[in-house]
Amino acid sequence: MSVSSPTSDVRQEFEKIMPEFPLADVAAGVEYYRDVLGFSVNYQMEGFAVIDRDRARILLIAKTAQHKGIASCYVYVADADALHAEMTARGANVEGDPVSRPWGLREFRVFDPEGNILTLGQPFE
Repeated sequence: MSVSSPTSDVRQEFEKIMPEFPLADVAAGVEYYRDVLGFSVNYQMEGFAVIDRDRARILLIAKTAQHKGIASCYVYVADADALHAEMTARGANVEGDPVSRPWGLREFRVFDPEGNILTLGQPFE
């Protein structure tokens, strides 16, 4: 494996992130993310699905010995209050109303059926 040195002409950058959320029932997870959280299904097969909402992408994977815990991720959003209202109306498992935090983000958390956590936050100031 070759690693570029700091003096290299090619700059290595992180471009995107795709968190993996382990689920015992991926098909049920796909339904929840699609029908309740408003994601679309990019790709799905047995025990594996790629779901998208706007520019966010999450990989739903079957729980295995390597992927058995609960995952979480933070997603920056344009309007936390509107998104909270939409998800609440669809029956999402949200943890309270959006809260403006001292670090400059208005945020709330939503849980999938198996406990994976999406924290959704809107920068303000």
